[in-house]
Amino acid sequence: MNFNKQFKNYDHNAITQKKVAEKLFSFIDYSKKYDSILELGCGTGIFTKTFYDKLNFNTLNLNDIFDTTSYFTDISYNNFFIEDMENLDLENYSLIVSSSAFQWVDSLETLIKKISQSSSELVFSIYSKGNLIEILNHFGVSLNYLSCDEILDILNRYYSEIKFDTEEFILEFNSPIDALKHLKKTGVTGFKKSSYSLTKSFNSTILTYRVSYFSCKK
Repeated sequence: MNFNKQFKNYDHNAITQKKVAEKLFSFIDYSKKYDSILELGCGTGIFTKTFYDKLNFNTLNLNDIFDTTSYFTDISYNNFFIEDMENLDLENYSLIVSSSAFQWVDSLETLIKKISQSSSELVFSIYSKGNLIEILNHFGVSLNYLSCDEILDILNRYYSEIKFDTEEFILEFNSPIDALKHLKKTGVTGFKKSSYSLTKSFNSTILTYRVSYFSCKK
């Protein structure tokens, strides 16, 4: 994962991630007052800053595998846990949220099970099967994206009330190299350096993002 190297470029180039954050917020019941909120995989705070001034809460804890605290100087939070979310010890929370991060975990079910023991309400977005299909088709590599149905199968084991939606974003670029540069600047490629000839022969000027959104309550 090369996200850590791209922090300075990330916010400017994270076009899809910003759109996803805006839509994900609509899945939260913002009429409620939450005692405590935890955001997993907060990154540079794109989603944090989307909900921060709009939700009523007492405490806010943030988590990311990297130290991104320098991006949160304008955010008042209680704790920042620098840890792989899969290894993080969870307290009890009124609400746990995550935007565009769960696709990185080794076992989504293990994470969901742990979250369900910590919070009765979970709202998250995740890139799902078919995401960046152009990269898979050409380079033969991809994260292990789950389909929306596969994710629902997991969630139904731990939550009784689930709302969901899926969305597809198609980004168009001036050239194939611009598309690859965009991926590099957002750190979401999921693959290491490829051979020069393979990179040069990439001919797609579009990238397809497929996103699933979920609101889960017990």
